[in-house]
Amino acid sequence: MQKLPIIAIVIAGLLFLTSLCVFTVDERNTAIVLQFGQPKQVYNDAGLKVKLPWPVQDVRYFDKRILEVDPEPRRVNISSDRNSPLLANGEADPELLNEVSGEPIIVDTFARYKITDPLLFLKRLQTESRARQQIENVMDSATRDTLGSSTLREILSPTRGDLMVKIRDRVNAEMEPRGVEIVDIRIVRADLTQRLEASTVNRMITERKELATKTRANGQEKSLEIKSTADKDRAVLLAEADKKAQILKGEGDKIATEIYNKAYNRDPDFYAFTRSMEAYKTSLSGKDTKMVLSPDAAFLRYLSDKK
Repeated sequence: MQKLPIIAIVIAGLLFLTSLCVFTVDERNTAIVLQFGQPKQVYNDAGLKVKLPWPVQDVRYFDKRILEVDPEPRRVNISSDRNSPLLANGEADPELLNEVSGEPIIVDTFARYKITDPLLFLKRLQTESRARQQIENVMDSATRDTLGSSTLREILSPTRGDLMVKIRDRVNAEMEPRGVEIVDIRIVRADLTQRLEASTVNRMITERKELATKTRANGQEKSLEIKSTADKDRAVLLAEADKKAQILKGEGDKIATEIYNKAYNRDPDFYAFTRSMEAYKTSLSGKDTKMVLSPDAAFLRYLSDKK
């Protein structure tokens, strides 16, 4: 029974020693074994590993995944541009050029990086926090230099991707000797300062009003043109219709005259009688109609009782 405490102590000691000599490497990490502070062994594969107990050997872990750097937004001066979208109709505006030239914009960027050489990373940067700080410093310098020689049009247009490539390549040139690869750098947003933003908004409002006035004037001009064309087409159609109606009427009168002539030549007396009856009906239909004629007038020959 007295041996049990001793055995328990021995087992506990062995377990403690084992815990100092055994460590696990996660698949997401790379492990570097340090012996008295100097790199001794690098483990890229996951699993259970063995080392000498501390303080002879120690283990440092480095993430294999793509990591993020998200610095605070910075103020960056940009160059002026006569073709800047802030200028009305692409024309130079001296007042606005003075405002834009040297005026800072607020640029918010972020970067993605990964540790490509853990040994070099350990020697040059040691920790991820120092790596982020170093990347932020290099990014700030590269962003200021690249965007400082660019125009607002380039920053706000699809060519911004080319600017990001330039910044990424420059940061990579600085960070590769430190065991870091910059995977991507992006501009999250590029905002004008409050003073320039207010001036820009006012100018945009003025431009939109001018554009609206011009659009309405063009619309009215087009409307008048369409109405004039419609009136002209209407007049032409009416004239052609009237001409056709006159032609048809003349042809009808011609046919009617021919019919009348045929009827008259067939029985002149009956034709004369019919026309006289129509004349009586037209002239004597009114109640107050008075006519003073001689009894021998030809007009009354069918009303006379003379045979």
